Amino acid sequence: MAKNLFFLLASATIILFVQCKRAPLQTNPLIKPASDFGLNDGEIHLNVTGGKMPYTFIWSNQKTDSVINQLAAGTYFVTITDAKNRQLIDTLVVTQPPWPVCVDAQGNSYKTAVLGGKTWMVENLRNTLTNKGDSIQCLVYNDSLAHAEAYGLLYTWDAAMNHLSNEGAQGICPDGWHIPTDMEWKALIDTVSSVENGIPNPGKELSLEYAGYYNNSYQNLGASVSFWSSTQANDNAWKRYFHKDISKAFRYHEKKTNAISVRCVKNSSPE
Repeated sequence: MAKNLFFLLASATIILFVQCKRAPLQTNPLIKPASDFGLNDGEIHLNVTGGKMPYTFIWSNQKTDSVINQLAAGTYFVTITDAKNRQLIDTLVVTQPPWPVCVDAQGNSYKTAVLGGKTWMVENLRNTLTNKGDSIQCLVYNDSLAHAEAYGLLYTWDAAMNHLSNEGAQGICPDGWHIPTDMEWKALIDTVSSVENGIPNPGKELSLEYAGYYNNSYQNLGASVSFWSSTQANDNAWKRYFHKDISKAFRYHEKKTNAISVRCVKNSSPE
């Protein structure tokens, strides 16, 4: 009888202990990646189990809900605290599709971005052959191949246009792309006049590489960059000029015999 009573008391104690002991905090997150490169439409939905409700949430982006959205690709940290002040720290990663690129006839690839309803290169052109395999007259800053990879090449207007003169010509751009017109540059600059800390920052939006220029000598590497348009200005041609210390773009006309950088724009608007 005594043995049976002891067994019942021991069983009751074990059952009570099991009922009082709560499962540890755990998360079963649902992560939605950004739908395209550079977009801020990722989401994280946290499903928390264990511990004692209610739970509180503190995210690395200062959000305090179990669901956060409008997220760029990146790593996010969350601290979850239950009603007994037990905590779980979790790390979650929002992904995105790879950066889209275009490829020239030599196999050089260039990152691209949709800006102002058009697809633009956001790297400086560095090809030395046309799509037909003809050599392109171009310059490498200080004749350094390392500079060519980092900053692209410098071209006169005639070389960039592949000896054509019509506005919007393909020039030395890959098939399906062209040298942007003066109006396309204007539309682009209007689009990327985004504000960061109260200062317009087109340099960040365009991933500018400050390649300098050639005018009887190489000048201004790391400080400024200029890009040809396919629009003539009497004996010169219009360009866009950027300086790393000035948060705006400038429209100037440039002597066609000087050598500056080239970026291309896709012929048709993206779907």
